[in-house]
Amino acid sequence: MIVCLAGCRTIQNLEATKNQSAFEPVPNPMVVPVMDRWFIMDEISDEIDDYFRIFREERIRSVDGVMTEGWIETHPRIGSTILEPWHHDSTRGYEKIHASLQTVRRYAKIRIIPSSNSYTIDVQVFKELEDNPRPINSPVSGNVLRTDNSLDVDRPDYWATTKNKGWIAMGRDVSLEQRILRNIEQRLSQAPVQ
Repeated sequence: MIVCLAGCRTIQNLEATKNQSAFEPVPNPMVVPVMDRWFIMDEISDEIDDYFRIFREERIRSVDGVMTEGWIETHPRIGSTILEPWHHDSTRGYEKIHASLQTVRRYAKIRIIPSSNSYTIDVQVFKELEDNPRPINSPVSGNVLRTDNSLDVDRPDYWATTKNKGWIAMGRDVSLEQRILRNIEQRLSQAPVQ
């Protein structure tokens, strides 16, 4: 039985090494050829909307013949756990297990920078760990105040007035950035180049 499982795993690994393009990292920032600016913003917004709720978006515009930079910012989202396979904000493996054992949230910032013959797409996904002064539901007396501002996210001045109290920055989530970039690359490859 164990020999059969090891053999199947070996065959899977051999098949995976044949298709190395699936495992090669996508450059971040990614450069794509010039195409319709509305199409590129729609495709990127649609892809980001699969993972996060968009807080703010500035589309690429032409102002006096100069193309402006486009960008998208999202609301923070608590990471999905193993029991939530339909959410895709936590990638498989370590990220999914970590989000199941700890309260982790992510948010994204995307920049679309136009140049004369291409667009540069920079995807940054940031990860934060919740920092409570005491364990939640502990028998120790005292008030434990939640610092999750999920009820206040629809205020227009949310980012200007809200501090990141109760969250520890953990850096960037490269695996989710790679998934988003691969999907954007696939979506944009189906578009006609101008």
